[in-house]
Amino acid sequence: MKLLPNMLQINSSVRSRFKQVAQMNNQMRYTNGKYDNDDYLSDLLDVIKIRSKIVGVGGAGNNTVSRLQEIDLEGAKTLNVNTDAHDLYYSNSDNKILIGKETCNGLGSGNSPFIGAEAAEEDMKRLRNGLKSDIVFITCGLGGGTGTGAAPIIAREAKKNGSIVVSFCSIPFSSEGNERRSRAQIGLNQLANFSDTMITFPNNNLVKIIPKVPLITGFKIMDEIIIRSIREVVSLINSCGLINIDFADVKKIFEKTSKYPSGFIGITESLGDKSDVITKSKLAIHNPLLELDANKIDKCLVSISGNHHLTLSIMDSIVSTISNEIPSNAQLKVGNAVDPKLGSKIRIMVLGRGPVSPYVRAAIDDDEDLFMKLMS
Repeated sequence: MKLLPNMLQINSSVRSRFKQVAQMNNQMRYTNGKYDNDDYLSDLLDVIKIRSKIVGVGGAGNNTVSRLQEIDLEGAKTLNVNTDAHDLYYSNSDNKILIGKETCNGLGSGNSPFIGAEAAEEDMKRLRNGLKSDIVFITCGLGGGTGTGAAPIIAREAKKNGSIVVSFCSIPFSSEGNERRSRAQIGLNQLANFSDTMITFPNNNLVKIIPKVPLITGFKIMDEIIIRSIREVVSLINSCGLINIDFADVKKIFEKTSKYPSGFIGITESLGDKSDVITKSKLAIHNPLLELDANKIDKCLVSISGNHHLTLSIMDSIVSTISNEIPSNAQLKVGNAVDPKLGSKIRIMVLGRGPVSPYVRAAIDDDEDLFMKLMS
């Protein structure tokens, strides 16, 4: 039963949608005896539901989104964007946009970020219409053509729509050469200008952690890490827990407070005994793949998921461990959700605001020497 007019289901921000509802409330109070009952509230929740969109840009981004589709991610729509018709055809997403038909003829960008950007500009209006959401997650690999060149344009158009933009991107291995490194630096600089939060995953850090892994396996591992990060953030926004973290909490974490977009995420799973919980909590707040300084965190969300047997003692151990690793004046909020699928495992996710990736800082400052040193 629809108690709210269909015209409210429009492409605008959640704040605008709720404002439209609020402006109608006085009229509905007198004309509709069922105002504020469960049917009305159900309709209202549909109208103000947070809309998330995950956008995979270029080959690496398309692969990430395709994997997200395979795991039946709920609470978000997906969009793959590419200049290569072949790659886009074999990718999997709710919607697809082949950009730059005139520029690239469906044959790709030839590893040129300039062509990738030109292709995105060619389809700017289509991209903007396809991006309308409250929060847009962009995932891409930097150093190539389409992801490096088109992702900043896509982020720019998402910001024009009033969306929060959270970018997840991988930094190439140093072994991939100076040309790819240089392209990655330029792309990171441009993407940072239009991102509220940037989480960079340097491939080189994989070498430090698991040096003997085959190259293809390394790429798959990094892909899985990005997939898991996006999945957990989307689930956090859309899930109702026993101790709830809502969109307003997440939005504060993603807010851009300076010219350097910050971003921290750490996800671990514990077997449940106290010593392992403490170890995994420290691992979550000191993510070795990001190598960011936890002492720079000024706002922090901790999401703890487990089955119905998760105890207060374990919760307290996780929260106190993480609290001791961040500044005493940092704002900390904790959420808890019941997930029977975890069995006896406990999942710990930490989202933080404040730490800036040294790659992001070097790219924004156009410090080529530092960027090269970071990748060596």
